[in-house]
Amino acid sequence: MNNRGKAGCGCLVFILIVVMVTTGILMHPLSLRFTANLFRYEDKVFPSSAIFVPRFQEDRAGELYIEAFRDYWAGNGKIIWVEDEKILGTSIIEIIHRMAKARNIREDAVRRLEAGNEQGADIGKIKEWFERLGYRKVIILVPEYASRRFHLLYSSSRDDEKTIFLIKPVSVSYFKKEMWWKDPVSRHVLVNEIYATGSYFLRRFTREEKDKKNTEKQ
Repeated sequence: MNNRGKAGCGCLVFILIVVMVTTGILMHPLSLRFTANLFRYEDKVFPSSAIFVPRFQEDRAGELYIEAFRDYWAGNGKIIWVEDEKILGTSIIEIIHRMAKARNIREDAVRRLEAGNEQGADIGKIKEWFERLGYRKVIILVPEYASRRFHLLYSSSRDDEKTIFLIKPVSVSYFKKEMWWKDPVSRHVLVNEIYATGSYFLRRFTREEKDKKNTEKQ
Protein backbone atom coordinates (compact mmCIF):
# COMPACT_ATOMS: atom_id res chain seq x y z
CA MET A 1 0.00 0.00 0.00
CA ASN A 2 1.34 3.42 -0.92
CA ASN A 3 0.07 6.34 1.12
CA ARG A 4 2.52 8.82 -0.40
CA GLY A 5 0.89 11.94 -1.74
CA LYS A 6 -2.33 11.58 0.25
CA ALA A 7 -1.15 13.93 2.98
CA GLY A 8 -0.50 16.56 0.32
CA CYS A 9 -4.19 17.28 -0.05
CA GLY A 10 -4.62 17.38 3.72
CA CYS A 11 -5.27 21.12 3.81
CA LEU A 12 -8.25 20.69 1.50
CA VAL A 13 -9.55 17.88 3.71
CA PHE A 14 -9.23 20.07 6.79
CA ILE A 15 -11.00 23.01 5.11
CA LEU A 16 -13.79 20.63 4.11
CA ILE A 17 -14.03 19.36 7.69
CA VAL A 18 -14.27 22.89 9.11
CA VAL A 19 -16.95 23.83 6.58
CA MET A 20 -18.94 20.67 7.27
CA VAL A 21 -18.67 21.09 11.05
CA THR A 22 -19.89 24.69 10.86
CA THR A 23 -22.69 23.84 8.45
CA GLY A 24 -23.61 20.58 10.14
CA ILE A 25 -24.17 22.18 13.54
CA LEU A 26 -26.81 24.38 11.96
CA MET A 27 -28.50 21.73 9.86
CA HIS A 28 -30.20 18.37 9.87
CA PRO A 29 -28.88 15.41 11.97
CA LEU A 30 -27.88 13.70 8.71
CA SER A 31 -25.30 16.44 8.19
CA LEU A 32 -24.05 16.04 11.73
CA ARG A 33 -23.60 12.30 11.21
CA PHE A 34 -21.73 13.00 8.00
CA THR A 35 -19.48 15.41 9.90
CA ALA A 36 -18.43 12.61 12.25
CA ASN A 37 -17.78 10.32 9.29
CA LEU A 38 -15.29 12.85 7.88
CA PHE A 39 -12.95 11.94 10.72
CA ARG A 40 -13.04 8.23 9.89
CA TYR A 41 -10.34 6.58 7.79
CA GLU A 42 -9.70 2.88 7.24
CA ASP A 43 -6.92 0.92 5.55
CA LYS A 44 -7.34 -2.61 4.31
CA VAL A 45 -5.72 -4.75 6.99
CA PHE A 46 -3.21 -7.45 6.05
CA PRO A 47 -1.38 -9.91 8.31
CA SER A 48 1.38 -7.73 9.74
CA SER A 49 4.50 -7.81 11.85
CA ALA A 50 2.85 -6.13 14.80
CA ILE A 51 -0.21 -4.42 16.25
CA PHE A 52 0.24 -1.04 17.92
CA VAL A 53 -2.25 0.47 20.40
CA PRO A 54 -1.69 4.18 21.17
CA ARG A 55 -2.89 5.47 24.51
CA PHE A 56 -6.33 7.11 24.62
CA GLN A 57 -7.33 8.26 28.10
CA GLU A 58 -11.03 8.10 27.19
CA ASP A 59 -10.78 4.35 26.59
CA ARG A 60 -11.36 3.46 30.23
CA ALA A 61 -12.93 0.09 29.38
CA GLY A 62 -9.89 -0.98 27.36
CA GLU A 63 -11.87 -1.55 24.17
CA LEU A 64 -8.85 -0.86 21.94
CA TYR A 65 -6.81 -3.52 23.75
CA ILE A 66 -9.62 -6.04 23.52
CA GLU A 67 -9.75 -5.42 19.76
CA ALA A 68 -5.97 -5.89 19.63
CA PHE A 69 -6.38 -9.29 21.32
CA ARG A 70 -8.94 -10.25 18.65
CA ASP A 71 -6.58 -9.24 15.87
CA TYR A 72 -3.77 -11.17 17.52
CA TRP A 73 -5.85 -14.36 17.67
CA ALA A 74 -6.93 -13.78 14.06
CA GLY A 75 -3.28 -13.81 13.02
CA ASN A 76 -3.18 -10.16 11.96
CA GLY A 77 -0.15 -9.38 14.13
CA LYS A 78 2.57 -11.38 15.88
CA ILE A 79 3.23 -8.87 18.67
CA ILE A 80 1.05 -6.29 20.41
CA TRP A 81 2.84 -3.07 21.28
CA VAL A 82 1.17 -0.81 23.84
CA GLU A 83 1.96 2.85 24.37
CA ASP A 84 2.65 2.95 28.08
CA GLU A 85 2.10 5.52 30.79
CA LYS A 86 1.40 5.44 34.51
CA ILE A 87 -2.01 5.89 36.12
CA LEU A 88 -1.96 6.38 39.90
CA GLY A 89 1.45 4.71 40.04
CA THR A 90 0.43 1.71 37.92
CA SER A 91 1.77 1.23 34.39
CA ILE A 92 -0.74 0.62 31.61
CA ILE A 93 1.28 -2.39 30.49
CA GLU A 94 0.72 -4.11 33.85
CA ILE A 95 -3.03 -3.81 33.41
CA ILE A 96 -2.87 -5.01 29.80
CA HIS A 97 -0.76 -8.02 30.79
CA ARG A 98 -3.47 -9.04 33.25
CA MET A 99 -6.14 -8.59 30.56
CA ALA A 100 -4.06 -10.66 28.13
CA LYS A 101 -3.46 -13.43 30.66
CA ALA A 102 -7.21 -13.72 31.24
CA ARG A 103 -7.54 -14.36 27.50
CA ASN A 104 -4.73 -16.95 27.36
CA ILE A 105 -2.34 -14.64 25.54
CA ARG A 106 1.25 -15.17 26.59
CA GLU A 107 2.88 -12.26 28.40
CA ASP A 108 5.77 -11.78 25.96
CA ALA A 109 3.28 -11.20 23.12
CA VAL A 110 2.31 -7.87 24.70
CA ARG A 111 5.15 -5.36 24.90
CA ARG A 112 5.69 -1.86 26.19
CA LEU A 113 6.47 1.15 24.02
CA GLU A 114 7.11 4.50 25.67
CA ALA A 115 7.49 7.36 23.21
CA GLY A 116 5.83 10.30 24.92
CA ASN A 117 6.89 13.79 25.84
CA GLU A 118 5.21 16.83 27.35
CA GLN A 119 3.34 17.46 24.10
CA GLY A 120 2.21 13.86 23.64
CA ALA A 121 3.44 10.93 21.59
CA ASP A 122 6.55 11.49 19.47
CA ILE A 123 5.33 10.10 16.14
CA GLY A 124 8.74 10.29 14.50
CA LYS A 125 10.30 8.33 17.33
CA ILE A 126 7.60 5.65 17.12
CA LYS A 127 8.04 5.27 13.36
CA GLU A 128 11.82 5.00 13.70
CA TRP A 129 11.39 2.43 16.48
CA PHE A 130 9.35 0.10 14.29
CA GLU A 131 11.74 0.62 11.38
CA ARG A 132 14.72 -0.39 13.55
CA LEU A 133 12.86 -3.54 14.53
CA GLY A 134 12.59 -4.40 10.83
CA TYR A 135 8.79 -4.43 10.77
CA ARG A 136 7.33 -4.16 7.26
CA LYS A 137 3.68 -3.61 8.25
CA VAL A 138 2.19 -2.38 11.53
CA ILE A 139 -1.54 -2.20 12.29
CA ILE A 140 -2.50 0.82 14.42
CA LEU A 141 -5.75 0.52 16.36
CA VAL A 142 -7.43 3.84 17.17
CA PRO A 143 -10.99 5.01 17.90
CA GLU A 144 -12.76 5.73 14.62
CA TYR A 145 -13.08 9.45 15.38
CA ALA A 146 -9.24 9.72 15.49
CA SER A 147 -8.46 7.50 12.51
CA ARG A 148 -8.25 10.31 9.92
CA ARG A 149 -5.68 12.20 12.00
CA PHE A 150 -3.60 9.08 12.61
CA HIS A 151 -3.62 8.37 8.88
CA LEU A 152 -2.18 11.84 8.30
CA LEU A 153 0.39 11.42 11.07
CA TYR A 154 1.62 8.01 9.95
CA SER A 155 1.42 8.45 6.16
CA SER A 156 4.79 8.02 4.47
CA SER A 157 6.69 11.29 4.41
CA ARG A 158 9.98 9.89 3.07
CA ASP A 159 10.67 7.85 -0.03
CA ASP A 160 12.94 5.51 1.92
CA GLU A 161 10.50 4.62 4.71
CA LYS A 162 10.53 0.87 5.19
CA THR A 163 7.48 0.43 7.42
CA ILE A 164 3.88 0.72 6.25
CA PHE A 165 1.35 1.72 8.91
CA LEU A 166 -2.19 0.45 8.45
CA ILE A 167 -4.90 2.37 10.29
CA LYS A 168 -7.76 0.31 11.69
CA PRO A 169 -10.63 2.34 13.20
CA VAL A 170 -12.35 0.80 16.21
CA SER A 171 -15.92 1.54 17.22
CA VAL A 172 -15.83 2.45 20.92
CA SER A 173 -18.86 2.59 23.17
CA TYR A 174 -18.08 5.99 24.70
CA PHE A 175 -18.32 7.73 21.30
CA LYS A 176 -21.90 7.82 20.02
CA LYS A 177 -21.21 8.55 16.36
CA GLU A 178 -24.84 8.53 15.28
CA MET A 179 -25.88 11.06 17.95
CA TRP A 180 -22.57 12.61 18.99
CA TRP A 181 -23.97 16.15 19.29
CA LYS A 182 -26.39 15.03 22.04
CA ASP A 183 -23.81 13.20 24.16
CA PRO A 184 -21.37 15.28 26.30
CA VAL A 185 -18.47 12.79 26.08
CA SER A 186 -18.89 12.37 22.33
CA ARG A 187 -18.99 16.13 21.80
CA HIS A 188 -15.89 16.54 23.92
CA VAL A 189 -13.78 13.98 22.03
CA LEU A 190 -14.88 15.26 18.62
CA VAL A 191 -14.13 18.89 19.53
CA ASN A 192 -10.71 17.77 20.78
CA GLU A 193 -10.19 15.93 17.52
CA ILE A 194 -11.06 19.03 15.50
CA TYR A 195 -8.52 20.99 17.56
CA ALA A 196 -5.82 18.29 17.21
CA THR A 197 -6.36 18.02 13.45
CA GLY A 198 -6.23 21.79 13.09
CA SER A 199 -3.01 21.92 15.13
CA TYR A 200 -1.49 19.29 12.85
CA PHE A 201 -2.16 21.37 9.73
CA LEU A 202 -0.96 24.56 11.43
CA ARG A 203 2.35 22.91 12.39
CA ARG A 204 2.71 21.50 8.90
CA PHE A 205 1.99 24.83 7.24
CA THR A 206 4.46 26.60 9.55
CA ARG A 207 7.12 23.98 8.84
CA GLU A 208 6.60 24.17 5.07
CA GLU A 209 6.81 27.98 5.14
CA LYS A 210 10.04 27.78 7.16
CA ASP A 211 11.53 25.22 4.76
CA LYS A 212 10.54 27.40 1.81
CA LYS A 213 12.25 30.47 3.31
CA ASN A 214 15.39 28.45 4.06
CA THR A 215 15.46 27.19 0.48
CA GLU A 216 15.10 30.74 -0.88
CA LYS A 217 17.99 31.95 1.30
CA GLN A 218 20.22 29.24 -0.14
